[in-house]
Formats: sequence, C-alpha cells, structure tokens
Amino acid sequence: MGRTSLDSLVTFVSVARAGSISAAAADLGSTQSTVSDQISSLERSLGFRLFERSSRGVVLTTRGRQLMARVGAQIDAAVSAVEATRGEPAARETILLGGPAEFVSEVVLPHVTRVAPDLTLRVEFGEAEPLLETLTTGGLDVMISAIQPRVAGVEFRPFFDEQFVLLMTPDRAEDFATRPETVPLLAYAEELPIIRRYWRTVFRRRPTDLTIAAVVPDLRVLGALAAQGRGMTVLPHYLAEPYLRSGRLVDPVQPPDPPLNTLYVARRRARPGRAPRTDRLAELVDEAARVFSDRVD
Repeated sequence: MGRTSLDSLVTFVSVARAGSISAAAADLGSTQSTVSDQISSLERSLGFRLFERSSRGVVLTTRGRQLMARVGAQIDAAVSAVEATRGEPAARETILLGGPAEFVSEVVLPHVTRVAPDLTLRVEFGEAEPLLETLTTGGLDVMISAIQPRVAGVEFRPFFDEQFVLLMTPDRAEDFATRPETVPLLAYAEELPIIRRYWRTVFRRRPTDLTIAAVVPDLRVLGALAAQGRGMTVLPHYLAEPYLRSGRLVDPVQPPDPPLNTLYVARRRARPGRAPRTDRLAELVDEAARVFSDRVD
C-alpha cells in the first residue's frame, strides 16, 4: 500500500458528500480532472475502489463507506485545525441558509440569532426549487424546503408541519357563512397553490367561484390585508396565530383535520471542515421549530 496524503483524503470526503466529481471540484475550488485524478490515485494506493461511477454521479462502494465512516469526522477536525492555525478570514466561517422568507424570518432567525450570536449567516429567500438548485451547486449550506429534496449530494429530514388556516375579519366571516363567493380572495400566486390545497382538503372541491382581490407573494402582507378587511386568505398557523389570539381575524371553518404541509431541513453534504458548522445550523433550525411550537401550543 502506498503513502496516503491528507489532500487525497480531503478530496475523498468531499466527493463522498457531494455525490459527484463536478460538485466536489466546485466545493474544493479545483477542476474535475484534478479531483478525478486524486481519487484514482487514492484507489490505487489503497488497493480497492472507493466509488462506483455512473452518468448521475458517484456512489460509495462498501469499502468506500467503511473508509468514510472512519475518516470523515477526523478530516473535518484536521481541516478546521489547519484553517484555525492559518488564521482564515471570517468569511470562511459564514454559513449560507436559504428558505421561504416568512418561515425563516418569523420562526428561524429570531431563535438562531438569539442563541448563537457568534454564527455568521448569509440568508437567501425564495421558492424551493430554485433554492434547491443553489444548494446543490454550493451556493447554500442549509435550506428549508417545502418539497422533498431528493437530489444527489443532499441530505434532508422532515422537521415541521405547517397547519393552514382560513382567515378573515369577523364581519367577513358573517358573509362567508351565507355566501362564501362574495368574500374576495387574497392570494399568494395566480395559480392559487395554497388556496387550492385548502379548498380540496376541507371543502372537497376547487375554488372556482371566488374573486381574486389581490395577489401578493408574501404571506405576511396577505395577513395584513386580511386584517384590514380586504378579503380572506389562507396562512400557515405560525403567521395566523397572532391574528387569532388578538381577535382581529377569525377562522370561520375550524376543520377537525386542517391541511398540513411538511417542511424539510436539507443540507448539502458539506466540504471537509464545514460539516460541524452546517450540523450546528441544522440543529438550530430544528430547535427553533420546537421552541416556536411549544410557545403556541
């Protein structure tokens, strides 16, 4: 067996987490050919294959998984120690977080910034699919997704169930009780994704007889408009709760089984040295959801 270098093991860990040579090269600031050569050299040195190659990327072999289990954490610690010794600039410590603006702003950031003021964050808001693409190409470390992010190189787990609530002012609720179609609709998008889901689940039909009064791609603004009496809207419970508690808005339906939407915390399999920091942020996101749920229950 030949001599194994730290650089080759760093490359191995990065490829194993990224799930592809190209993604690992981007993480490492290297080229695909260099990364591929390093992996081939490491395999020759060890005397066995580490990855199975395919058109979709690479997958660890059984012995590759065994090696990853043994060296992954140690390589993270070694890289972090070297960076600390070199006095790496603060920008290297920045963790990149993405997700829906409302949930990140109202639930996640207040908790994270309170309990971890030393954590340097850069936050990007947006829809799940474009953010997921940013995550896979290295532009994000952790994201909150409303869809299951089944993509190579991305780990995910469910962590929060949004409960949707139909909201309107008390006087609008009186109109809704007799003629629902007379209450204008405040929607997040022209396609009515949240409204359609609510109507199908609760009323077992499509919302075809409603008049749209406003389309605003911010759920917080929709809540404010509804509180002004402009119409009805559907919000997740974490945004609806303050309005319901104050009585400014009411839920005229209160279904026994309200529609739910599962949120996932997803993380790119971090390049060596970043895993402990992305682990910490993912744990803080979980913690923020638990703290919020305990507060409103």
